[in-house]
Amino acid sequence: MNHRNIWISLILFAWLLLSACTVQTSREFYVAPDGSSANNGTEFHPFSSLEDARNEIRQLKKNNELPKDSIIVWLREGIYELNQTFLLQDYDSGTSDMPIIFSAYPGEKVILSGGKKISANNVKPISQEAGNRIVLKDAISRIREIDLAAQGILDYGVNQITGFRRPYVNAAMEFFINGKPFQLARYPNEEKILLKKEAVVDSGINKNGFYPGKISFKKQKLIEWRKAKDLMVSGNFNFAWATDQLRVKNIDTSSGVVSFADAHMWGIMGGNAWNQYYYFNLMEEIDQPGEYYIDHEKGKLYFYPYDELKSTDTLTVSMLEDALVTLKGASFVRFKNITFDAGRGIGIYMENTVSNKIENCTISNMGVVGICIGMGSEPTSKYGHPDEVHPFYPNKKLSGRLGSLHELMYENTTFNREGGKNNGIINCKIINTGCGGISLGGGDRKTLESAGNFVYNSEFTNCSRRDYSYKAPVNIDGVGNKVQHCQFNPCPATAIYMHGNNHVLEYNFINEACNFIEDQGAIYLGRDPSEFGNIIRYNFFKNIGATGFAGAKFAMAVYYDDGACGTQLYGNVFYKAGTRTVMILGGSYNPVFNNIFIESPMVFHLEDAQATWGKAKIAPGGTFDIRLNAVNYKKPPYATAYPALTTYFQDHLEVPKHNDIQNNVFVNIGQLNNGKKEWGPIHDNNFITKEDPGFIDASKFNFALKPNSVVFKKLPGFKPIPFSKIGLIKITK
Repeated sequence: MNHRNIWISLILFAWLLLSACTVQTSREFYVAPDGSSANNGTEFHPFSSLEDARNEIRQLKKNNELPKDSIIVWLREGIYELNQTFLLQDYDSGTSDMPIIFSAYPGEKVILSGGKKISANNVKPISQEAGNRIVLKDAISRIREIDLAAQGILDYGVNQITGFRRPYVNAAMEFFINGKPFQLARYPNEEKILLKKEAVVDSGINKNGFYPGKISFKKQKLIEWRKAKDLMVSGNFNFAWATDQLRVKNIDTSSGVVSFADAHMWGIMGGNAWNQYYYFNLMEEIDQPGEYYIDHEKGKLYFYPYDELKSTDTLTVSMLEDALVTLKGASFVRFKNITFDAGRGIGIYMENTVSNKIENCTISNMGVVGICIGMGSEPTSKYGHPDEVHPFYPNKKLSGRLGSLHELMYENTTFNREGGKNNGIINCKIINTGCGGISLGGGDRKTLESAGNFVYNSEFTNCSRRDYSYKAPVNIDGVGNKVQHCQFNPCPATAIYMHGNNHVLEYNFINEACNFIEDQGAIYLGRDPSEFGNIIRYNFFKNIGATGFAGAKFAMAVYYDDGACGTQLYGNVFYKAGTRTVMILGGSYNPVFNNIFIESPMVFHLEDAQATWGKAKIAPGGTFDIRLNAVNYKKPPYATAYPALTTYFQDHLEVPKHNDIQNNVFVNIGQLNNGKKEWGPIHDNNFITKEDPGFIDASKFNFALKPNSVVFKKLPGFKPIPFSKIGLIKITK
């Protein structure tokens, strides 16, 4: 070989070596508020939108130029107003080895907003004409006005009713300043009006059914509201667990009668401590900081700011009806360190996805829920309680929204939401949502195939601004999903509402749930004995049922309603956790062991519900017959996984049994149980004491037991509860 060929070979070898060394193992793209779709997505020439980055990734796939490790889309600091859903589909998926990551750039704050920002320069004092409608004249000088229509903002949404057995509905336009939600002006401001029996003019219910009722109210107030449009009420008009919102059809200033445009399912009764309500969507009652009203006809927004406005304040109105981000079949995608804010509906929606992760994100100010995993169902035009014997809800799946999901699942308990597998919400904050926090579906109840979807180390705050009737911070259904290491801050009703099989709820701190409700539980499940295999362990329940009204009898930490079966409750700590800490209404195979109960007025409410008022549920063709046969309970996989179910109807099902209560610690309790002891049964190997049994520091609510605690002598089989591991844990971002 001559010298020339040798040099050519060496140059070629060097080029090949250099090429091999420079093959990219990951790709990075950049998006910035001041970017451009004409740019190439580099750090100094960023794209302007998520869609730009998504389309470039699609092109990489088309050209077979994907990297080995990952694709990262860095979002630079700022607010990104989404005019439409950011949609990722199956062909937008990453892989287990090459995830696609959308992340805020390190150290920068990124907000994906479903709203529109309004400059503080567009804020004016309220006009004299509008000010004449304000009842509290001293408030007029503080109220401000924005002409939305003049800025081209013309879609104000619709104020829709929501409540017990009503579908999830989007909020109308809402208003926020610096991320803090304002509330539609209401009367009274904080308290509620006690509905007395004599104030019920027409209950709205008779032997033929229910219809819009009427109540009486102060004539002077009604005179002040005579120009009000789209006036609404919210309250508990009969049962404490059935909160409802109703539209007002008419106010009669001469008689003082308020006529409703909508029926309430149970009729309007009054007379109980929880029969309380308030009026809202009243321009006339803007009289304190944090209230607003939108005149849909004139296109004007009126509000009472918390503080004097500054040019740096961020004023936002919600606009987007669909989810901010939707993933349909898109898998191995991650969203990290991003705030999702100000949508009228859902923040993030997933359907038929695998191993997607929402990490270190804040989802706030959504009109419905923060995150939804799994499809919803079409709402019905008929208002009524679901009827599993004569179902009437449309058995149709609804993509992108929840609709009448709970009502359909009452009639079709095996409804498969197609929630995918192994999707996770990790280290997130769900704040100021309207109708619950996370709807966590996934898994197949007919086959018992687990989904493995999970919520981990996340915090829930104020997740029921609009409706809390069975719309909890977490609603979990399907098979094999988990809620772990989460913190549930005070909420008016249930913290975790559970349906399905083989779920695990563990290491959660539930604080002050059920603080305005009767006959509910911080964790609630029931009415389907086939929902075996669930585990509730290592949770801390604190101050449950500190209700906003006197006389509450039924506020529970864990509520096994109407025949719930097959859930284990162990390793938990309960402190002042309800008027009845655990209620078992007729169910069986719910062992309760190795728990600590502290200062409970009554620990166990045991009841043979199916022998008395619930007898129809166990009759042939009744609720339980339908629901057990829906899963073919006498055949595998149910007969194999839960053999006790196979003899359910032969095993004296009207009498609770196999709820073995043993190896528990009871500290300074009132009554141990009502109902018959054998309905547990409550065994003798429990320890009851009036003294501190050896907590590390009860004064600071550290209820871990010292190694020399008397508990381990009295109950040799008692296992230490990992109390220090309960609740949020620190994760390095």
